[in-house]
Amino acid sequence: MAFRSLMILTAAMFATACDDGDASSTTTEAADSGKYIQDEPAEDLSDEPLARAPKEVKFVLPEANPRRGRILYVTNGCVLCHQVNEVGGKAAPPMRQPVTPDEIDPLTFSAHMWQGAEQMIMLQALELGYVIELDGQDIADIAAFVASPEERSLLTKESIPLEMQNWFIDETFWTEDEWEEFTRRGNRIPLD
Repeated sequence: MAFRSLMILTAAMFATACDDGDASSTTTEAADSGKYIQDEPAEDLSDEPLARAPKEVKFVLPEANPRRGRILYVTNGCVLCHQVNEVGGKAAPPMRQPVTPDEIDPLTFSAHMWQGAEQMIMLQALELGYVIELDGQDIADIAAFVASPEERSLLTKESIPLEMQNWFIDETFWTEDEWEEFTRRGNRIPLD
């Protein structure tokens, strides 16, 4: 919903900037208002592709299923490095519940994942021997799990198979503060 509002606002601002109003004359009213005064008539660019407001794009979000997300979170191995309810590994930042329970933006969730993608890929290759593949539906479902107090409460240490618990990475490769610093700087966090 926020993305749609942002797109509409951006389109409206662009359309206003490209308005065909008469910009051929200089007025004191424009000067008094602090607007840019144009000495010469503006070139008509209304036929140029960038001058036209873009067509609205329909944004489709998958139906998110928090139950499926919890299952994916465990079976795909996210739990090996991330914690929910203090259950799971400590190699990467915990999956914190959003401020508004039962509500999450899967695009923001994906953006956070993207910020740590290089580290996740490296750690998955080292620890698992392969890289976890998730599609948009999987990410939406995992995001829904992280946002759902009900599903979060079902993730207990006892709900994780013992064999998988033995794979929890209890060594902190980087702290949340280091992670935030890394994403801000865009540099590698030393793993030594």
